[in-house]
Amino acid sequence: MLIAAALAAVTVCAFAITWLSVPPVIRLCQRRGWVQVPGGRRAHAAPTGNVGGIALYLGTMGALAGSLVLTGTLTGLERSSFELLRIGLVFLGGTLIFLVMWLDDIVDLPWWQKFIAQVCTGLIMVGPFLWEQALYPGSDGGPGEARGIILTLFNVPFVGQISLHQLSPWLAIIATVFWIGWMSNTINWSDGHDGVAAGISLIAAAMLAIHAVRLGQFTIAMVPLAVAGACAAFLCYNLPPARIFMGDSGAEFLGVMLGVSAIIGGAKLATILLVLGVPILDVVWLIVSRVLAGRSPTRGARDHLHHRLADMGLRPRQIVAIFYSLSIGFGVLGISDISASAKLAALAALVVIGSVLIAIATRRATVRGAAAQVDA
Repeated sequence: MLIAAALAAVTVCAFAITWLSVPPVIRLCQRRGWVQVPGGRRAHAAPTGNVGGIALYLGTMGALAGSLVLTGTLTGLERSSFELLRIGLVFLGGTLIFLVMWLDDIVDLPWWQKFIAQVCTGLIMVGPFLWEQALYPGSDGGPGEARGIILTLFNVPFVGQISLHQLSPWLAIIATVFWIGWMSNTINWSDGHDGVAAGISLIAAAMLAIHAVRLGQFTIAMVPLAVAGACAAFLCYNLPPARIFMGDSGAEFLGVMLGVSAIIGGAKLATILLVLGVPILDVVWLIVSRVLAGRSPTRGARDHLHHRLADMGLRPRQIVAIFYSLSIGFGVLGISDISASAKLAALAALVVIGSVLIAIATRRATVRGAAAQVDA
């Protein structure tokens, strides 16, 4: 009962801080001119603040700071020295990506500067493992713990457990930095429609937290719970029609936090891949299609899935419902007690469903656009 109350307290703390922070952040954005103006691929009706990431950062980090007080005073919720180090790395890495992307929301940084920030964030999360490259005996008798946040091993259906650390510590480091960067870009690229990025981040964080609790990893669950609470509060202001946008500062921060949450306490990659399957497929689709068209993959355009669904004539809340339904449905499969082969089949089904959805949306949006030009 005490553990449940502590977990709820972290979630409520994140919700309260974010919910209370958004109104002053909206006023700050309007006063400073940190707004997105309607036009082009932006379909909102009025200039809207685009640095809502400030509220998400304050809510998430504030709740994590509060969790340190809880785990330091409640019996049964003590954090190990390894976990305390990881929390410190989360504060450092999360703050770096937030500040750089806040600057990007204001002055629009070139892609390579943002890429460097993502790599540096990943390396900060790796922590002392970057130079130690060693695993230490864990208290649970497991394969060992690293002094840092590192993707040391993962399970592959029909193959078993693959240890990146045994293959090469540098392979584990590269995989970790790539994974965190990929997650940050996935959430960022999905943030082009009211409520989508915050909603799927909330679902992903909730699934990761449930997964951790079922494994008895209560203190680890506090990280995604802080993210979930912040996202739930932000959605109060971000559902269509949005009164504030999270911007790159919020989207990339959330992506980093989700990427880290999927690693700590044992890799939970299958869970988050299922929850974020459609956004991930959309990112892959965009990269391939833009390269084939001779365009830069990093240059924004109105070709995301949510844009194509809107061009088909779907209403904003219908688009949100599609993303939420797929994320919840496959997320439940990800945390359910089914075999590895069944999860692999679910992942394959998600790839098929997502690909068909993207293909249909692309075709119908193209046809609708061509008809509109003829009518004009």
